[in-house]
Amino acid sequence: MSDCSSDGEVEFSPCIDVSSLPEVVQNRVKALKNLQLETVKAECDYYKEVHQLDVKYQKLYDQINKRRENILSGGYEPSGAEIEWKNKEEEQNGDATEAITNGIGKLKVLDMDENTKGIPKFWMYALKNANDECLMGMVEVHDEPVLEHLTDITVHLNEQQNNGFTLKFHFTENPYMSNTVLTKEYTLREDPDPESPLEYDGPEIISCKGCPIDWKAGKDVTKTTVKVKKLKPKKGKTPEKELTKEVRADSFFNFFNPPEHTGGKEEEMSDEDRGTLAMDFDVGFAIKEKLVPRAVLYFTGEAFDEEDEDFEDLDTEEEEEDSDDMD
Repeated sequence: MSDCSSDGEVEFSPCIDVSSLPEVVQNRVKALKNLQLETVKAECDYYKEVHQLDVKYQKLYDQINKRRENILSGGYEPSGAEIEWKNKEEEQNGDATEAITNGIGKLKVLDMDENTKGIPKFWMYALKNANDECLMGMVEVHDEPVLEHLTDITVHLNEQQNNGFTLKFHFTENPYMSNTVLTKEYTLREDPDPESPLEYDGPEIISCKGCPIDWKAGKDVTKTTVKVKKLKPKKGKTPEKELTKEVRADSFFNFFNPPEHTGGKEEEMSDEDRGTLAMDFDVGFAIKEKLVPRAVLYFTGEAFDEEDEDFEDLDTEEEEEDSDDMD
């Protein structure tokens, strides 16, 4: 059951008032909650063991991703079996020449040719393609020239406890900022919240910390200048002047300057900051779990092809069921 609040939001109301049940039944409900707490403790131990596997395999992922970075930078040229991969277009059409020709045409659009070293702007294009699904639309057009200098994104897990991870964004020397690495640290609560232990649903992000960006003069994409008003000149004085002020601009790089949050005082935050942090947590987790391990699929756009196929399969199944019903 549910009721509407004064602001129009639907508030959930349980269909059973436990306090109205006989005392003996209420005691059984309490016993079930204690059993639920045992389940939570077991689940907590499970996630701790999973974390040890994550740490083990993250080292393997790091080795593979280092090889990826070496190809992207042009430090290594793959050959032989390494470049044997049959595209879907080739499988469907059986025409490898056409697929290769189309590929070369796309490379020219991206200012690449057969003499290009590595894959320039790889991460910028991967981020652009992942912008809506992973990044909540944070990447703006004015961010792209800066992101062209992004060479890698790496993940570091806290090893002893599952209490956090760090994302590192690596840049080449560029005209926009002095930093070569930007970091974003996330803190996790690996155990149940003491105030509401039965709500435990695995480790959760409770806070994050960015890093200062040393923007070069006039290159800060997180700020923009807006006109406030015009000052009319006095007789015989200087010409008309415009008053301007610097304001915060929408930018992916605001990701490195999140609202302050101690992990235990969310109720003291404004609604805007609370919403920003919730989005920030989702973006950080998506970069870690989706973008970094599947970067090439976001670069090519194939990350979305698989989702489209899943929807197509569902549509086909529904159509077949409808057809059976009509028969």
